[in-house]
Amino acid sequence: LNLQYGLDVAGEAPWLQAERRQVLGSSDDYGTQVLPQSEPECARLLKLLNLPALDQIFDPASQPATLALAESWLRDLSAFRQRHTSPISLGAGYTMAVPVAMPTLFSLVELPDRFDVFFEHSAKACCPRCNGVPNDPALCLLCGGFVCAQSFCCEEDGVGECNMHMKTCGGTVGLYLLVKKCGLLLLHHDNGCFMSAPYLDQHGEVDLGLRRGRPLYLNKTRYEELRRLVLAQKIPVFVARKVDQSFDIGGWVSL
Repeated sequence: LNLQYGLDVAGEAPWLQAERRQVLGSSDDYGTQVLPQSEPECARLLKLLNLPALDQIFDPASQPATLALAESWLRDLSAFRQRHTSPISLGAGYTMAVPVAMPTLFSLVELPDRFDVFFEHSAKACCPRCNGVPNDPALCLLCGGFVCAQSFCCEEDGVGECNMHMKTCGGTVGLYLLVKKCGLLLLHHDNGCFMSAPYLDQHGEVDLGLRRGRPLYLNKTRYEELRRLVLAQKIPVFVARKVDQSFDIGGWVSL
């Protein structure tokens, strides 16, 4: 904080000023002298940042989110051990790395397991800008709102509603599920790309454009990979690579 932002710790923390005056007396340079460690450095930093003590942070009663996170780790461990029960996996002295989910409570919008249920729900959605049912609805996977994709009713100065909504929701990153195309739209600044939606048929195949008409089911593994892509802030890199790999004529701002 001192090197990056020039924060005067003694000036910002009155309790630290009192400690320095108590130890150094009325010295004028009490703000520059180093005090002996009267308490652990971790406790002093927590106090400076107005954070509770560590025993309160990890108390399950006062922090239910931490308890839920630990329970999810244990569920991952239990599921992993149930899948690996062969003698090779349980060999003496052999330790396997246990894959766990991203250690954060952030998640994308919860999607129904069947695509037809989601399709019926989108038919009743209302666009907040034009107050009508979108002809080509797009679900923002960051906030759960429906917008009009590439529609003239919500376009302003050649900028589509997906791009306008991105600036107020995801900043420079937009992530939308195009309902009628059964695809994903990834936006970053003035660029973008398309991906297949995390809905697959019983054979594990995608149906971009809903041409086959087969029942589609949510693939949670693919959806989790998409969540990791958002959490790791790799959407800008992913979009840039997709643009470099294909002949892109632009026009993403109109979406």
